[in-house]
This record gives sequence, structure tokens and C-alpha cells, in this order.
Amino acid sequence: MAREVNAWLAELVGTFLLVFVGSGAGILAPASAGALIPALSHGLALFIIVSVVGRLSGAHVNPAVTLALASIGKFPWIRVPGYIVSQFIGAFLGALTVIPLYSAITSPKANPSVAPALAPGVGMGVGVLAEALGAGILIIAIVAVAADARANLANGLAGLVIGLALASAIFVIGPVSGAAVNPALALSPFGVNAIFHYAPQLTTISLVAYLVGPIVGGVIAAWIYRLISGMTADVPSGAKQTVSTKRR
Repeated sequence: MAREVNAWLAELVGTFLLVFVGSGAGILAPASAGALIPALSHGLALFIIVSVVGRLSGAHVNPAVTLALASIGKFPWIRVPGYIVSQFIGAFLGALTVIPLYSAITSPKANPSVAPALAPGVGMGVGVLAEALGAGILIIAIVAVAADARANLANGLAGLVIGLALASAIFVIGPVSGAAVNPALALSPFGVNAIFHYAPQLTTISLVAYLVGPIVGGVIAAWIYRLISGMTADVPSGAKQTVSTKRR
């Protein structure tokens, strides 16, 4: 039980860092930088997180990753709820910390928000598709370099590949949906906004795009890799650890 609690805390800390570092840098980035600073800040943050907490929890820091790995037998379903709860708590705390830290240097008429937003004119279908594709880019990289034991990559190199995959996803779909590709990172800031009556507030379109898109895209990408690579499941029951947890 103590080991599982440590894994939950690792997921909480890792998701906190992803939101705090990645989204904090995004708030300060000038509009002229486009997706460059958000992409690099999130990618570098994820690289650091995998290196720091990967050996403790596998560094999923994303409910879509946890669900995708469980769906292909690389993570026990019995451990999924604890991971997802920890990820949402970490993301909420990260968003909660960003707001007071940067409120003094942003416009006094607006509160800083790390909540993603769909581009003007983007509807639910395109939003779901964009988030699904972005999550697919990230998760197929995670499965290939961290969940597949045949990859045989060092922890640092695997973390670099995963961080670059996230950065690539943000470059590609950031202008469309904000490239959250992570339900915890996307939805937790809306909870902070609701508590303090900040804008924007969560809408049905945003809820579906940022919750359904990454999960569906991640599961599909994980299964695509499993089918084309011949990788087999490692978790026939809820008793075993994941390959990614053991290797990272």
C-alpha cells in the first residue's frame, strides 16, 4: 500500500509540475511567439517529470495515458482510479498556484487562466478530432518507448522522446484547440475559474472536446501501435505492475 501511495503522490506532483511550468510559461509568452513557447515549455516540463518521477509511478500525468495503457494490458485497471484522481488533484493545484503568482503582472482587469480554449469557429467535432490526434501523437510515442520492453531505451532518452512528442502535438493542433491533450490539464483550470468566478467557464463543447478527444485518440493510438508492432499485454489481472512503471 505504501508503494501505491507513493505512486499516487508522484502522479500528483508530476501533473502539478506539468500545469505549473507548462501553463505558467504559456501565460507569459507574447502572442507573437505563437505555439513555440507553450510547446517547448510543456515538452521540457514533461521531459523533467519523466526523469524525476518516472521510476515511481511511470509518469503518466495524464488520464488519457493511464486509460490507454490499461486498455492494451500495460497497466492494471485496478490502479486506474487512484492515478486519475491524483492527476486531477495535481492539475487543480497547479492551476490554483499559477493564478495568484501571475495576477500581479497581467492585466488588472483580467485574471490569468490556464484553461485551454478552442479557436474561434471551431466546433465540437473539430475540437474532439484535434484533441484526439494530439493525444494520439503523444501516446503512441509513450507506448513505443516506455511501455514496449523491446525499445530498451534509457530513462533519459525515453523522457526526451515523450517530451518532444508532446511539443510536436502542441505545434500541430495548438492553433485549433490549444492542444491540451490531457483531460486533467484541460478541465481542472475550469474548476479554479468556477470557484473564483473567473473566465472562461466550462461549456459542453469544451467538456466533450477535452475529455472525450484525448481519451479516444489515446486508446486508438495505443491499439494501433500494439497491433502493428506485435506487442503483447503484460497485465492479465490487476496484480502486476506496468512495464512503464518498472522501466522508467
